[in-house]
Amino acid sequence: MVDLLTPTTKSLRAYGHLANVYFLDYNLGYLLVATLLPTTVARDGGTWLALALIVVGYFLIHSAVIAFDDITGFRDGTDAKNYQDDPSALRRAKWKPLVTGELTLPRALRFAWACVGVGGALLLAGLFVAPHHPPVLIALAVLGAAVSVQYSYGMKFSHIGFQEAVLLLWTLELVLIPFWALTGGVTGRLVTEGALFAFWLMMVSMYSNMRDMATDRGAGRINLATLAGERRYIGLLGVLAVADLVVVAVLVAAGVLPVLLGVLLCPVFVARLFQFRLGALDRNPLLGRLLGRRLAWAGAILLALGNLAVSG
Repeated sequence: MVDLLTPTTKSLRAYGHLANVYFLDYNLGYLLVATLLPTTVARDGGTWLALALIVVGYFLIHSAVIAFDDITGFRDGTDAKNYQDDPSALRRAKWKPLVTGELTLPRALRFAWACVGVGGALLLAGLFVAPHHPPVLIALAVLGAAVSVQYSYGMKFSHIGFQEAVLLLWTLELVLIPFWALTGGVTGRLVTEGALFAFWLMMVSMYSNMRDMATDRGAGRINLATLAGERRYIGLLGVLAVADLVVVAVLVAAGVLPVLLGVLLCPVFVARLFQFRLGALDRNPLLGRLLGRRLAWAGAILLALGNLAVSG
């Protein structure tokens, strides 16, 4: 069959796959920011300009993080093993343009560094446009971006035992930094909701790690899965499957979170148990990963709806 796509279109598609621009899960965290803004801040037109610059900046930096991850996976051969040698309907080689040969390594590197440069400039522009930009906020934003870019490149934090911590803190940064810049600080409610959202997205990667355990161990990667081994790792996933439920129940009982939010999140907690059953106990980690993405979406939307209901 003749490929009717032009070279330019094919290149754009390849770069889109390299940056995984379709993986918009992390952007749902901005719903929490928007729905928790004080009314006076939300009514200020400058708020949305600053937020837009910050969001686009972080989006490009995150695109670079994913591209660098693919570059490292291509170089050490793990992506070829996980996506080409051991394919799955839930994870296909077409999402790895370096593995398929659609992109060369130099082009991928130029793209990743361009995303870092442009994304960093837009992030800083958004922070300086925002009403609050103390030096400590700028420093934390730059530090967080620098660490995230080295998730699997440079220092390769995800390879030396810090994968889960970097994922959790990076996602939390995407929520805390813009809110702080727009309001001058953070609230306990925002930190709690941001941490829940970050935890749900961290669990997506933790289920992926279960499938990639042998390949990651062979490449010398250190994460909770390679350290624990399959049986103990499944036990850990079981504990984490109810951890968010317990934490939310305690916070609701202590009055930190409204009862309405706890009630709204009940479907997410039930889904987390199904995620553990199908992904870990039934040894289908990619299905667990897929379910994890869906419940992170649902959780962010339910939290945002709850915020609007409570504030209204």
